[in-house]
Amino acid sequence: MFSARKISLLKVLDDMGKHQQGNHGWSLFHESLSRVARHDRSPGLDRVLAAVWSQRPDISDSHAVTLLGIAVRQLAREGGPEDVFRAAVPAGRREAALARVLEENAAEVTRLMESHSNSYTGARRFLLPQLVVGAFAHGRGIERVRLLDLGTSIGMLLRQLNNRVIYERFAGDLHWDPVSPPYREIPLDFLCGVDRPPLPTLDWVRTCHGPSDYYERRFEEVLWSIDQSGTAGEPLIRALDILDLAGLSAFLKAHEINVVTCNFVLYQYSADVRKQIIETVTEALKAPGMLLSMEPSHELTRMGCVVHAYRAGGEGPLHLADVSDAHFMGEVTVHEGLDELTGAGWRGEP
Repeated sequence: MFSARKISLLKVLDDMGKHQQGNHGWSLFHESLSRVARHDRSPGLDRVLAAVWSQRPDISDSHAVTLLGIAVRQLAREGGPEDVFRAAVPAGRREAALARVLEENAAEVTRLMESHSNSYTGARRFLLPQLVVGAFAHGRGIERVRLLDLGTSIGMLLRQLNNRVIYERFAGDLHWDPVSPPYREIPLDFLCGVDRPPLPTLDWVRTCHGPSDYYERRFEEVLWSIDQSGTAGEPLIRALDILDLAGLSAFLKAHEINVVTCNFVLYQYSADVRKQIIETVTEALKAPGMLLSMEPSHELTRMGCVVHAYRAGGEGPLHLADVSDAHFMGEVTVHEGLDELTGAGWRGEP
C-alpha cells in the first residue's frame, strides 16, 4: 500500500505528464518514474524517497521529482546508463533501466538529493527583475539599492543586472501586455547572492538542464551571458541556507538589504516554510524595501510563472504579473500590483 506522501507525489507526476511543452527534456523521465513508482516492488525508489523525506521533510513534491531526475541525469553524465533519457528506447526498457539505476545507486542518488537543489538558471529570467526593480527604485525615490538574491545558483542575476548588451539580446522575445516598464539602470550599491552549501557549480547547472536540443540552446545562452558579463568579475556569493531563518534575518539586517529577489526557489518547499521565509525577509528588510518573488505556475505542472512582491513590514502579496513561459519567452501580463508597488508613473519615460 502506498503512503499518503507517495500518493501525493504520484499525483504531481501525473500532472507533469500533461505539461504543454511535451517532450521538453524531462517528460521521458517522468513517464518512467511514474511506471516505476506504481509497481508494488520498487525498493530502490522507496529507499531514496524515504531517506530524502527524512532528511528534507519540507521538500515539495515537484522539487523532489525534479531533483530525482537531475540526480539520475548526473549519474548518466558520469558514465551511467543513458537509456532512461533516450526517446528511441522502448518505454519498458527505459522503465527497467531507471529501476535498476535506483536499486544499484540508491545511496548516491540519495546523497545528491540531500545535498543539492534544482539549481537550473536561465539567461532570460533577469529581464523582469531588471525592469521591476528599476521601476521600484525610480518610483519610490530609492537612491541606493542593496540587493540580495536568494537561491542564486551561480549568480546569473547578479552577473546580468544593468548589462544592456545581455538585456537587448533577449528582451525582444518577451512581450508585455499592456506595456513594459522602461529599461532603467538600477542604482546598485550592494549586490550579493546566497545559496545553500555546497554552492552550485556550472557543471551542476548543466545537469539541471534537461537532455534535449531545447535545453542545449538554453544552456548556450547561459554560457554566452557569462562571457558577456566576464569583465565585471565573479559575483559575490555566500553559502547560506535560507532555511536558517535566524541567519538569513541577521544577514539582511547587517547589510541593510532593501531589495530581495527570489526566483524559482520557494516552490521547492512546503507552503508553511514558504510563508516563514517570506515573513523573515519582509520583517528584516530596510524600508522602503521589497521581496520580488517569481515562482512556477501550478508547481511545474504547467507552463508559466507568477510574479509577486512583498513589501518591508509584511505588506503583500502584490500580484505584479503572470508570465506565459517560465523560461521568459512569450507574454507578460501586467496586473494592478505593479502600480501599487512602484507608483503609476512606471509607464512613463526613464
